[in-house]
Order: sequence, then structure tokens, then C-alpha cells
Amino acid sequence: MNLEIKKALTEDKKSITLEKPGKLNSIAVGLGVGTDITLKGDVGDFVAALNNGASIQIEGNVGRYVGDNMTSGEIIVRGSAEDGVGFGTYNGNIVVYGDAGDGVGQLNKGGILVINGNMGNLAGLYMLSGDIIVTGNAGEDTGDWMIGGNIYVAGNYQTGTNATVIELDAEDKQKLSLIFQKYEIDAQADDFIKIRPQALRPFYGDKEASK
Repeated sequence: MNLEIKKALTEDKKSITLEKPGKLNSIAVGLGVGTDITLKGDVGDFVAALNNGASIQIEGNVGRYVGDNMTSGEIIVRGSAEDGVGFGTYNGNIVVYGDAGDGVGQLNKGGILVINGNMGNLAGLYMLSGDIIVTGNAGEDTGDWMIGGNIYVAGNYQTGTNATVIELDAEDKQKLSLIFQKYEIDAQADDFIKIRPQALRPFYGDKEASK
């Protein structure tokens, strides 16, 4: 399937629609700037991995690790997603209009990940930068061992190690409002809290412990 996609792209086509992809794994991977692809139906694992600037729409549910290690571009999931949404993302946006499983945005390095529903446990584990936004509930150990970035939650949550909860400032509210407007998400920035790292170097202990 990926060979067929790349072949089509070499024929001066920039917009491709795949009907009923059949839950295939690892399709639409490594696509670049200027490509617009729509997958109509449920798809499997590692879809749109290594995305490097393409705009990818999934009109259905997606399996594990959608957008794995993407470097730029946009992935829209008009359904729900399983575990590992945006694992290791360097940049770009991923929007899931349904629920997501565990491990959203683990090792996130700068992407914006939006879950317009609930998400599971261990979101933002070891994340370094970027934003995770969930309009519903977050699971256990949210932000566990996070080093940088922000996690915005409108519903219930349980924080993990090195995660602390603070109120949104004006800049946060403006950022969320613009994202909600862009993706036509019915949410209000005032309903969210922000989870941030408690310490910059959580793996090295505090000053007292180092004496």
C-alpha cells in the first residue's frame, strides 16, 4: 500500500483518498510536505508514523502509535485511538476527536496533541516539550516523570511523579482558545488546569539528598 501511495505521489498527485484501508498497519508513513491524504475507514497500528509535513485525515478509528515520531505536519483522527498517540513527536499537530488509550504523548518533544474526549494512563511520561490537551478525563500517573511541556486537562486526573498542578495564565488561555477555534472543538479554556514539571532535574534528587 505504501508503495502505491508513493507511486501515486510521483505522478503529480498531491491529494489521495484511500477507501476502506482495512485496518492495515504502518500505512501513510514518512510522507512529506505538500501531501494531503485521507483514509476512509478504521486503520491499524503505526499509521502516519514519521510524518514529515503531510496533512493526514483518518475518517475512522486508529490503532496504536498513530503519528509515532512525527517531525511535522498534521494528523486528524475523526474517531478514537488506541495507546501511544504521538509517541516521541518532535513537532506538528495530532487531533483525536474521540477517546485515546494509554501513553498519549510519551517522550513528546514539541508536538501539540489534542484529545477531544478521555485518555488513559501515563500520558506525557518523560515528555520534554510540547502540549497535551484533553477535554475530558485523564487517567492515572498523568505527567509521570515529565521534564518539560504542558498537559491541559478539563476533567478528572491523577498526577504522577514530578508533576504539579497550576492555574492557567492569560497566555495559556489564549493558546487553548485558538486551538479550539481552529479545530472546531467545543471547549472553554477556563475549564482547564495545567500540569507542569515540579523540578527541572527530577532524576538527580534535591540539594539536600545530594549532600
